[in-house]
Amino acid sequence: MNTGLNRALPVIVVTILSFFQFAFAQTEKHPIDTPDAANPVPNESELTPVDVVGKRVSLSTAQEIKREKLEIVDSVVAEDINKFPDFNLTDAISRISGVQILQDRGEGAGVAIRGLTQLETLLNGREIFTAGSGRTLNYADIPSELLAGIDVYKTSSADHIEGGVGGLVDIRTHRPFDFKGSQIFGSARVIYGDLVNAAKPQFSTLLSNRWQSENFGEFGALINFSYQERAFREDQKGIGNPVARTNLIPGQTVFVPNGTSETSSLGQRNRTAGNLVLQWRPSDSLELYAEASYVEFKTIQNSYQINVTPSSSFVPGSIRLFPGSNDLQSITWLNAPISILSFARDTVDRTVQEAIGGSWSKGALTLKTDLSYTKSENDLLFSGPVLSGTAPVFSQDLSGSIPSTGVSGTNLLDPANFRFASIAFRTLPFQGDLWAAKADGEYQFNNGFFKSVSAGVRYAKRHADNAPGLILADQAVPGIVSAANVPSLVIANPASDFLGGAGTSISNFLVGSLNNARDATAYRSAFGITTPIPGAGNPTSVWRIDEETQSAFVMSAFEAEDFPIDGNVGIRVVRTINSVSGSQSTPLTGGNAPINIERDFVDYLPSLNVRYKVQQDLYLRAALSRTLTRQDFNQLSPSLVLIRNTVTPALNQGSAGNPALKPVRSDNFDISVEKYFSPTTSVYVAGFFKQVDGFLATVSNPEVYDGITYQVSRPQNTSAATINGFEVGYQQFYDFLPGLLSGLGLQANYTYVDSETPSTVLGQNVPLQNISQNSFNIIGLYEKGPVSARIAYNWRDDFLSGVSNFVGIGAVPVFTRGYGWLNASIGYRINNHLSISLEGTNLLGTVRRSFFGVPTRPQNTFANDTQVSFTASVRF
Repeated sequence: MNTGLNRALPVIVVTILSFFQFAFAQTEKHPIDTPDAANPVPNESELTPVDVVGKRVSLSTAQEIKREKLEIVDSVVAEDINKFPDFNLTDAISRISGVQILQDRGEGAGVAIRGLTQLETLLNGREIFTAGSGRTLNYADIPSELLAGIDVYKTSSADHIEGGVGGLVDIRTHRPFDFKGSQIFGSARVIYGDLVNAAKPQFSTLLSNRWQSENFGEFGALINFSYQERAFREDQKGIGNPVARTNLIPGQTVFVPNGTSETSSLGQRNRTAGNLVLQWRPSDSLELYAEASYVEFKTIQNSYQINVTPSSSFVPGSIRLFPGSNDLQSITWLNAPISILSFARDTVDRTVQEAIGGSWSKGALTLKTDLSYTKSENDLLFSGPVLSGTAPVFSQDLSGSIPSTGVSGTNLLDPANFRFASIAFRTLPFQGDLWAAKADGEYQFNNGFFKSVSAGVRYAKRHADNAPGLILADQAVPGIVSAANVPSLVIANPASDFLGGAGTSISNFLVGSLNNARDATAYRSAFGITTPIPGAGNPTSVWRIDEETQSAFVMSAFEAEDFPIDGNVGIRVVRTINSVSGSQSTPLTGGNAPINIERDFVDYLPSLNVRYKVQQDLYLRAALSRTLTRQDFNQLSPSLVLIRNTVTPALNQGSAGNPALKPVRSDNFDISVEKYFSPTTSVYVAGFFKQVDGFLATVSNPEVYDGITYQVSRPQNTSAATINGFEVGYQQFYDFLPGLLSGLGLQANYTYVDSETPSTVLGQNVPLQNISQNSFNIIGLYEKGPVSARIAYNWRDDFLSGVSNFVGIGAVPVFTRGYGWLNASIGYRINNHLSISLEGTNLLGTVRRSFFGVPTRPQNTFANDTQVSFTASVRF
């Protein structure tokens, strides 16, 4: 496995050794930069990757933010992000304690904080999102080069925008006044993936300057641009859903996987993103700004999938069961059906945010205001042909870490053995926009227990829809065309080394060509399909939601005069007005009727954060808060599908969303102890407890329409959950070590999450999905002279990834096995203007696996590229 990495390893090793050898030889010429005693640690507005070169300012700045905030917060800043081979925001946030992520196509995707995925995300303090059925930002949209810093708030304050029961993530980008003067920064990277066997370019640039005018004050302008291309390949081997069979072993029920599904997805991910910021400070008391940001994230993917399903016959004596179970271990099937699906699957996210605002200070009073508009869209295209055939002999052996599969008795590369059965085509769009305006004020007192009082209001109007809905235009091929008759429309599988050669799989087979699949009309006409593609989907699948929120807060910061305690206390009041519309089917007339529903509810969200300074560098924190997350848009949709059964009316069925859903609400208690030994050395322990109400379960109840009863399935607020756990973290540079060893450092954190929620499907309490009970990060650091190196290992143990229900078996939990992910980088600063680095991701070639209920029922195996990149950076 990882043949590309095997080829690349000697080069990597020699390059790294050369880096160290050259760097150590130069150490005396490039002494370690030491902090300026007059300017020890920059404040939050000065977090920048280009202002300080060669110092450990990144760790000290992040530690200072954690120390000085009244809330429990963890941060990462640009200088540290740039020292890792991060592609996107998810990658950058993954090393923070309490954060767990998933992997998708070889990079981070999906974020949970302390067991919850319901997060509120801000861009420079303003709400940001990606259009879709949900409400949140797709963290994979944001390239890492755009980040000045990330603050992860694990406790809430009244001035925080509501929406995250799991926490609040504030993404900070660069502003011109963050820098002392003009800045020019650029980087270029070439990244190579071993499975896809392709290299792609990436580059970014930042231009910033500020000018002083005698009559008009100070001006600043900044442009930050990032472009990424990355080729990827992801192989997935699915073993099929378990099926109860009674015709294999007389008198015994055997649980058999429903075949194999082996998919290689090859493609390219492109990110284009930019920020434009203008700042104006006419006087010391007034500052104005205008900002605009644009993000586009494209995934262009071709997938080639072979599916082989069991037949009714098998080779006698070929059946073996796992010892002590009824689960099939191995078998050889006869005359098994084959289908080969080739498809183009492209997605694109586009998000634009524009904002203007400012702040004014006069004595003890500070006023701030911000007006913003955000627009986002997401589109999916799925298109491709299906080939069908037969395998005379199909063998399965599930005993290995990667199940083995094989086909014999037919030539899978001969077009005469296949026929085109159908052409698939689907599109699905989402749109959304948000107008938001807020105004805050703070007044500071000269003395007394309460040091300041702040208050603010915010108005937001959000729209979301999926019009024209899911357009489904799958079509059977007329006459079932033999692939031998259209040889130009088939090719050999371009990913023949499935899973990098690990295990035994069906690698060499014919697939449909996807050259014209993205031109659906032309592609379909090649098969004689003239049926037009619909202009819209089923009206009952289309929803539109308009949501208005009005919120206000009041908060006071306090500090005892004769006791080392401070904090803040406040309350946020939020009114939410929902207007949801859709359609319901009307079986009596055979048509559809519109539905419009409005709801109005108010939430009160109190919060308290207390910090006790046991000693000068020893802090004890405690926090109490109530938080909420509104339900996803598709779950609120009122659209209703009704299906009558005229033969057996008791079997009338229906499905719908539920506009009456309540938000997910959580009562939270947090505590932490933090010890700071130096600007870059600290240790902490934090505990948390959350009581969450409002999780969803699908519930079926009888409902009457036009006098007819249907059994309708809807999401309901039935599931509550408790989440508790703790985090432990440590970081230090070992300056006391002699010579070159004094550049060594270590970051380490561990998180334990114990979650429990009722499962109506399983009939028992289960952990929250996609949350590991144990996870940890170990990060080795090196900073000495011109050399900077990082090696980061992230581990998470087994987690529940879903629940499935199978006929004859019932409800079965699906678990993903624990896995680790190793990334590393080493950089050399040639001078104060030029740096180079070598980076690698997924260096262990991690294979991810899942299973149905028990390990003897495997589900999926995933493999991704090991990626190696070379980066050059310049700064002035």
